[in-house]
Amino acid sequence: MLLVQQISKHEVLLVAYFIIVVVVLVFLFILFFYTFQRRKNKLLIEKVVAQKEYESALVQAENEIQEATLKNVGMELHDNVGQLLSVAKMQLRSGLSLLPDDKKETFKEALETVDLSLTEVRQLSKIVNSEVLANMDLQAAIQVEIDRLNRFSHTNSTLTVTGEPIFIEEREKIIIFRIVQECCSNVIKHAEAQHLVINISYEEKHLHIMIKDDGIGYNTHDNKLGSGLINMQRRAEMIHAQLVAHSKQGHGTEITLTYQPSPK
Repeated sequence: MLLVQQISKHEVLLVAYFIIVVVVLVFLFILFFYTFQRRKNKLLIEKVVAQKEYESALVQAENEIQEATLKNVGMELHDNVGQLLSVAKMQLRSGLSLLPDDKKETFKEALETVDLSLTEVRQLSKIVNSEVLANMDLQAAIQVEIDRLNRFSHTNSTLTVTGEPIFIEEREKIIIFRIVQECCSNVIKHAEAQHLVINISYEEKHLHIMIKDDGIGYNTHDNKLGSGLINMQRRAEMIHAQLVAHSKQGHGTEITLTYQPSPK
């Protein structure tokens, strides 16, 4: 009887040891799996962050190159092309008095064309030069662009503003303007719209810009057209803004930009 009890105790101890070993092995397996998954997730997060940082740096570099190029173009327009047109305008005026009356009307039309070209060059030099834009408030810069679009396109463009303007850093203001400018350019080039409406809405700590047209619309998943949208969204991400596009073929397009200045 005593032997049986000793054997039973021995079996109980073996079972207990076996259970402990199994529990320890399961615990070690769970710990290993958890550590492995945590390490894997960390590497994936680091990869995503690195990719985001690379894309952000790439967009920023592209933006800086574009701004430098536009600055040079703006200076070239203002200093060289503008001066040449001014000289041409003076020469035409000087020659006007030497012409017979029956030729003056045609000459006056040419003079008006040169005068209009000079005005257009001066306005264009403003909106392509980031240094000039930095000295303008956002709605004034957009109004210059709206006026320019109305002069040479068949689309009737209007700007409405509500609320009190908020402070926007120069760099971020220029990026917002370039996004609006690209939206307007896309409407003129592709939308076949009759009307383009831009609404700037200032709130206490937010800026909302809505750009809406009554054009043909497009498929936002179209790779060719969607690349422009992706580029604008990447620009918006640089200043922690959100850009959303809603479009339906035959029903126009609406793009909204929501921006909140960084706290000081």
